[in-house]
Amino acid sequence: MGILRNIEERTKLFLYNNKNVTLRSLRFISVIIGFFALGLMVYYYGFQHNDAENEKLVSYFKGLFGYYVLSYVVRILYSFDVKDFLKNSWHEFVLLLLLTIDATGFYFFDSNLLQGLFKSLGSNNPQGWYVIFMQSYLLILAYFEVGKININLSKIRLNPAILFILIFAGIIFGGAGMLMLPEMTNASVDSDWDFIDAIFTSASATCVTGLMVEETGTFFTFQGQLVLMFLIKLGGLNIVAFGIFMAVFSRFGIGVKQHDIIEDIVNKSNYQSAQGLFTKIFIISTLIELVGSICLFFLLPETSEIALVSDRIFYSIFHSVSAFNNAGISLFEGGITNPAVAQCYPVLSIMGVLIFLGALGFVTIIDVLNIKDLRERMMKPWKKLDIGSRVGLVSNTHLLIFGIIVFLLLEWNTGLFGAENFFERFISAGFQIVNRTAGFASIDTGTLAIPVIILMLVLMFIGGSSSSTAGGIKTSTFTLLIVSVYTTIRGKKNAELYNKNIANDLLIKAYAILLFTLLNLFIWIFLLTITEGAALTNGKIKILELVFEEFSAFSTVGLSMGITQEFSDLGLIILSLSMFIGRLGTLMLIMALSKKVKTNRYKYPDAHIMIG
Repeated sequence: MGILRNIEERTKLFLYNNKNVTLRSLRFISVIIGFFALGLMVYYYGFQHNDAENEKLVSYFKGLFGYYVLSYVVRILYSFDVKDFLKNSWHEFVLLLLLTIDATGFYFFDSNLLQGLFKSLGSNNPQGWYVIFMQSYLLILAYFEVGKININLSKIRLNPAILFILIFAGIIFGGAGMLMLPEMTNASVDSDWDFIDAIFTSASATCVTGLMVEETGTFFTFQGQLVLMFLIKLGGLNIVAFGIFMAVFSRFGIGVKQHDIIEDIVNKSNYQSAQGLFTKIFIISTLIELVGSICLFFLLPETSEIALVSDRIFYSIFHSVSAFNNAGISLFEGGITNPAVAQCYPVLSIMGVLIFLGALGFVTIIDVLNIKDLRERMMKPWKKLDIGSRVGLVSNTHLLIFGIIVFLLLEWNTGLFGAENFFERFISAGFQIVNRTAGFASIDTGTLAIPVIILMLVLMFIGGSSSSTAGGIKTSTFTLLIVSVYTTIRGKKNAELYNKNIANDLLIKAYAILLFTLLNLFIWIFLLTITEGAALTNGKIKILELVFEEFSAFSTVGLSMGITQEFSDLGLIILSLSMFIGRLGTLMLIMALSKKVKTNRYKYPDAHIMIG
C-alpha cells in the first residue's frame, strides 16, 4: 500500500508541475487540429474521390475525433474538481460520449447505431449522413476549443470594428472559394458560372439576403447547399456576435468609446451583461430552427424533390434555417412560388412565424422567453419588458397588420392569391408582408400592382429590429424618427416613449442612420443605371425593377422582380457591395462616429438657421 500511495503522490506531483505547459500545448494543438479538420472537410466535399480515398478520409476524421477524446481525458486528469469540470463542460462530454459509444459498437460489436438510425429514416446513404454527423461534432468541438483561447486585442493595431469587417469579408470570399470547387455545383464546362457569380451568391447567403443568379435546388449539389446553409447561419449571427465580441474582449484594451457599439447592437448597458450572451443566442436560435424543422418535416407537401425521408429532413432543416435567419433562399424549383408550396398554407404559416421571430432580434427573443423574467413578470404585473424589446414587438406587429390590410385591399380582385377563402388569402397576404425582411415570396413579385410594390419598398427600407437577422434602418430607428416628428409637431421640448425620455444623442443617431441609408441607396441606384444602361435602354430591365432590386439588396431582403439574372458582372459586384454595406452599414457609421475627439472646454455661440 505504501508503494501505491507513493506512486500516486508522484503521479499527482508530476501532473501538477506540468499542468500549465500541457494545457497550453493542448490548446495550441487543438487550434491546429481545428484548422486541419476544416481544410480536410473542404477537400472531402469539394473534390470527387473514389471509394478507397473516401474511406481513407473518413479514417482521418475518426483520428481527429480520437484526439479530442484524448484531450478531454487529459483535461479531466488535470482537474482538481472532476464534478465541477464535468458540470462546466457537459456539452463536450455528451458529444464525445455519444460518438464514443457509437465507435465502440462499431469496432467491437459490428453495430453502428447512428448509421442504423439514418437507415431506418429512409436514407439511401447512411454512411454519408454518419460522416456529416461526425464532422458536425468535430466543428462544434473545435469551436469550444478555440473559444477557450484568450486574445489580447491591445496588441492588434486595427480598430476592432475594422477587424470584424475584414473577418466578415473573409467569410464571403471563403464561401465564394468553396462554391467554386468542382463538387459544389452541377455547372457544365460551358456554363456562365464564374467567380463573380460565386462572390455574389456567397455575399447573398452571408448577408442573409437571398438574391440568387442560379436555381438553388438544381444548380447546387448537396455539398453546395450545405455550404449555403452554413453561410446563412454564420451571417445570421454575425452582427450580434460582433457586439458580444466587443464586450467579451473589452478588458483587453478596447476603449470606452466602443461602449456605444455594444449598446446599439446587443442592447446592453454594460460589458459584463453581454458575457455568455452569444452561447444563449446560439442555443435559442438553434432550438427555434429545430422546432421549425420538425414542423416543416410533417407539413411539407409531397413533391418529387423530397420523395425520400432523408431529403425531407434536409429540406426541412434548410428552409427552417433560411426562414429564421431571414435569408429567403429556397431549394424548391421556383422557390416558394412553386404551386405545391405556395398553396400549402400550414407551411407558409410556420415559415412566417420563423421569419417574424428572426426579425424581432435575438435580444428581444431572450428577453421575452427568459424563464426567470417570465416568472417575475407573472408575479409582478407592473414589471414590463425592456423598452427596446417593447419597441421591437409593437413596431413589427403594427407594420405586419398595416401591410396585410393594405395588401388585401389592393390585391383582393387581382387573382394572384390562388386562394379559395378569406383565411387562405389572409395567410398568403401575411406571408408576403412578413417577407419584407426575408425575401421568400409565394406570389410572383413582378406581377404585383405598383402601389403594392411601393408599399414593399417602404417596408423593406424599415426592415427588422436591432440585433436581428433582418436589414433595413431597423424598427427602433423608424420608431425614434416618428417620435421625433411627433415631438416637433406638438412643440414639445423632450421626446418621450413609454413614459421614458429619449436622449437627444439617440435621435441624432437615428437621423444619421436615415441619411446614411438614403445616400447609399441613391449612390448604388445611380451606379446601377450606368452599369445596366444597355438593359434599361432595350427594355430588359425597367427602372422600377432596378430600384426594387437595389432596395432589396441594401436592406438584405432578397425579394426580386425576376431580373437578378439580367445584371452584368459590374452590376452584380455593385449589388454585392450594397448587400455588404447594408448588412454592416450601421456598424460602420457608429465606428466613424466613435473616432477619438479632443474634448474642448469651450462652447461656440448658438447658430440660428432657417429650417423649412
